[in-house]
Amino acid sequence: MSKVSDPNAKSGNGFIWGVGVLLVIIAVVIGYIVWNGKQADEIEVQDVNMSMDFKDNAITLKSDAANDDTPEVDLYEDFSCPHCAELAESTDEEMKQAIEDGKLVVHVRTLNFLDKVRDENNDGYSTKAAAALSELAKSGDVKTYWNLRDYMMQNQQSVASQWEIEDIADQAKELGAEDAVVDSIKNVDIEQGNKVGKANSDKLKKETDSVSSPRVVQNGKDIPDKDSGQSLNDWVDVATK
Repeated sequence: MSKVSDPNAKSGNGFIWGVGVLLVIIAVVIGYIVWNGKQADEIEVQDVNMSMDFKDNAITLKSDAANDDTPEVDLYEDFSCPHCAELAESTDEEMKQAIEDGKLVVHVRTLNFLDKVRDENNDGYSTKAAAALSELAKSGDVKTYWNLRDYMMQNQQSVASQWEIEDIADQAKELGAEDAVVDSIKNVDIEQGNKVGKANSDKLKKETDSVSSPRVVQNGKDIPDKDSGQSLNDWVDVATK
């Protein structure tokens, strides 16, 4: 006897097809969310047209266009200092342009006095940053240095309380540092950060009789002059006049 199909019964194939379509839609949505998240996490890496040298506890930034008459300044900053981050946000673009145009040579002098302990046994974020960035500077990889410093200043509130030296090294890798440079940063002795921080604090104290940040010093004096009516945000203009 032949079977008679129930005309009101729903097709199982139709149900399976519907589930398949739904799964595809879900996969597409999840894929888009993940892709969008990655896009948000991507960092814009700036090109730089300058060289970098590490000497006398300073990271010197200059271009081939600079000469013996090019103005020079010492830029003192502490990676835990919110005002340093604000100054970087306000003036880094102008500073970079002046350096690349050969109008300015900048000696970045990293401090660590905000780690509180006023001796050579600091192990806080400022000291870790001083150790890591000075080690990076020894490599001459100015592009990674510029972009890493920029990232650390822009994201100071989130990284200062969490990052170890290894995290700084990992971020350098994300920004394009070679493996040898990354390993060198990871293995740096934190005492290097203490040495750099103390030497720069001592120099600033000797020249200006005080230690704070951010500071820009030219020919042994703070610029802009406190009686000039100009703000620290004007320092590039003052330095290059």
